[in-house]
Amino acid sequence: MARIVMLALDGLRPDMVSPDATPHLHALAAEGVRFANARSVFPSETRVATPSLITGCRPGGHGMVANTLYDAAAAPERLLRTKLVEDVLAMAQGRESPLLRPSLGERLAAAGRSFALVSAGTAGAARLLHPAAERLGLFRWNVEEEEGAAAAAMRARFGPTPPHAVPNIPRLRHAARVLLEHVLAELRPDVTLVWLSEPDVSFHWGGLGCAHAQGALREADRIVGQVVAWRDAQPDAAEIAILVLSDHGHVTGRGKLSLRAELNRAGFRAGTGMGEGTDIVVAPAAAPGLWLRDPALAPQLAEWLAAQPWCGPLLARDPAILPAGAALPLALLGSGHARSADLVVTFAGSEEDDEWGLPGHAPFDAPDVPEGGGMHGGLHRAELATVLVMQGGALRRGAVAQAPCDLTDIAPTVLHLLGVAAEGVEGRALREAWDAAADSPPAAEAIALPRGFVLEAMRSPGGRLYPSGLRRG
Repeated sequence: MARIVMLALDGLRPDMVSPDATPHLHALAAEGVRFANARSVFPSETRVATPSLITGCRPGGHGMVANTLYDAAAAPERLLRTKLVEDVLAMAQGRESPLLRPSLGERLAAAGRSFALVSAGTAGAARLLHPAAERLGLFRWNVEEEEGAAAAAMRARFGPTPPHAVPNIPRLRHAARVLLEHVLAELRPDVTLVWLSEPDVSFHWGGLGCAHAQGALREADRIVGQVVAWRDAQPDAAEIAILVLSDHGHVTGRGKLSLRAELNRAGFRAGTGMGEGTDIVVAPAAAPGLWLRDPALAPQLAEWLAAQPWCGPLLARDPAILPAGAALPLALLGSGHARSADLVVTFAGSEEDDEWGLPGHAPFDAPDVPEGGGMHGGLHRAELATVLVMQGGALRRGAVAQAPCDLTDIAPTVLHLLGVAAEGVEGRALREAWDAAADSPPAAEAIALPRGFVLEAMRSPGGRLYPSGLRRG
């Protein structure tokens, strides 16, 4: 394989790929290999998923454990929001990046290969996807960044970046120009990653089936078609692979609440930083994290949470702070890290169809997402299921791979296709993409959780666990 172009459609559910909604992606999947059992990581949030994609490791390995988190060493007085570069750098504490594993760009550079990023997402996510760009002299451009050589050069050539909008179509089109006219046409990197912020933005703000979300999805799909057309026009087209992925799915948010407010009403002292008068720091999310001043508070807190109808099972960084069997260890999901919350709350969702006729809805805690908006971050099967399609070169044609995989398996696969070593990654090269004999259906597991919940999962032949969905028993 000579070159690889990766396109990420943020938040796309695989059951929303169809000839009508996404004709270009649907055709690409039919021509290449689609991974039917592709999954996100937990928590299924973008700035947890992006480091998992780019390092080939789950959160417990790379250390980015939530979109919004509390890190007493970096900012004891407040929550950190990783969509902001300044908060990502605060977590790094003087280092180049807060990530504890090398990125795909670093691994490629060490082998004499090049990597470029074009991002229509947040600046913080772009920094996590390509943290060493400046040091390595490689290209990283993001629609939100205004400083730096790449931002200045692209502004001089293509004009200012359009303002953020819902749907975010103007920014997608601007990013596509940077990708097609500069990166692919002139830089010609060995690996290119383009991150499209849609349909995620529109799902959040309008709901999964609203008109502007469908328009945003069509625009993202149109860019997939443009990349395919560019590839097919190249003299070395037979040696250029295209990978299309999503970082997580979406579930319709139904039953919006503020966990911090609920805790305070119940008599706990909850806040957004560990200041005087605060015993619990709460990071709002589809799977909120709770950091405790004193772990001895955990049993009382867990007992109260268990009585709430919206609360699902608890996960714990150290389950020993609770009675035996009261919480699932984060480490089982590959998500336990020193930065992880003491407790992570899940919400009790449903498999019933939402108002758009799509299966799944769940309560959520997100101040800026309206009731009925799309949400992600938890363990609902609609949040964990992702898109993964590969096409081109020696990759299989017209195939559906059944083997389980997640975001951490993508970087090892890219490195393998380019003949670059991948030591130290947790994921594996997806041989099913080019070798039908390597493919096999997963072994299904059902893990019993407290209060009658069940975590459905897949187990690979190598023994790795891939969570598939949380349900009521």
